[in-house]
Amino acid sequence: MQLGDWQLTTVNGGMFRLDGGVMFGVVPKSLWHNVVRADPQNRVPFANHCVLARNGVHNVLIDTGYGGKYDALQRKFYDMEEGEPLIRSLAELQMPLDQIDTVLFSHLHFDHVGGATRLDAGGARRLTFPQARHVVGRIEWEDATREAIELKTAYALEDILPLRHAQLDLVEDGQQILPGLKAILTGGHTRGHLAFLFESGGQAAIYLADICPSTAHLRHMWCPAYDTHPLDSRRRKPQLLGQVADGRWWVLWNHDPRLAASRIRRHPQREFVACDGLPRLGGTTDTWLSDKRQSNPNHQRKFC
Repeated sequence: MQLGDWQLTTVNGGMFRLDGGVMFGVVPKSLWHNVVRADPQNRVPFANHCVLARNGVHNVLIDTGYGGKYDALQRKFYDMEEGEPLIRSLAELQMPLDQIDTVLFSHLHFDHVGGATRLDAGGARRLTFPQARHVVGRIEWEDATREAIELKTAYALEDILPLRHAQLDLVEDGQQILPGLKAILTGGHTRGHLAFLFESGGQAAIYLADICPSTAHLRHMWCPAYDTHPLDSRRRKPQLLGQVADGRWWVLWNHDPRLAASRIRRHPQREFVACDGLPRLGGTTDTWLSDKRQSNPNHQRKFC
C-alpha cells in the first residue's frame, strides 16, 4: 500500500491456531462458530501480520511475530509454522535485517515480541535487529517487566528482557515516532497496548493490533479472553473504530486470516463491517498497492 510517503507491506510473522473460546472471550461458540470454524481441538486459524513501512529514509517493522525458538510440543500446540517465518518473509523482500532501523511493538505478548530475538549457536538469545531502535510503550514496558503475579502468564520475560540491551525507547500516548507516524495508547488488551497511525499524503492507515485483532472482532463485546482490561477494551474499541470509519482510514489487520487491510464502515445492526478489503495474496509475504487495487475491481473484495 502506497500511503503518501510510506510504502506499507505486510510481512508474515507466522500463521498459527488459537483456542476459539480464548479468542472470543464471553461470546458463546454458538455465535462465533458462524464466523470462523474451529478444528477438532477447538482452535481457529489466525494470521500474524507484521508491517514493514518504508519511506526512503527509514525501514520500520511493526511487531515481530512469534519467532523460531519453540520446541516441537509448543509448535504442535499452536500449529505454528516451521522455522522463522519473519526472517523468510523479510528475505523475500530482500530486506537485510541490519537495515531495519526501527522496530515498534504494539505490546509484548509472545506472538508480537518473540521474533525480536533469535538463538545463537550456543543457545543464547541475541537481538534479531541489533542496529534498530526498539520502541515500546512506557506503560507496557513497566507492566511486562515488574513481574506482577497476575501478569505472570501474560509475558515471557526471556523474550522481553533482552530488549534492555537494544536501543530502547519508551514512548507515551500520542508521541510522534517518525514524521507521519505516531503511537496511540488504546489500553484494553493490555494496560499499555499501542496502535500505530500513519498519516501522509492526505491519507491515514492504522495498525490496531489486538485492540481489534481481526474483522471478526468488530463488535464491542467480541474481545479475546487474553485482554487484561476487558472493560477498557469494550469502551475504547468502538470509539477508535468510529474514528477509523468516519475518517475512511485503512486498517492494517494484525491477525485476520483473510485480509491484510481494509476500510470499515458503521452498520446499524453489526456496529461495524469491513469494506474495500485487500486480501492476503496467499504467500508468506503480502504486498498491497492501493492505487492499482482501487482502480482494478478484480483486485478488491467488497464486504459492505
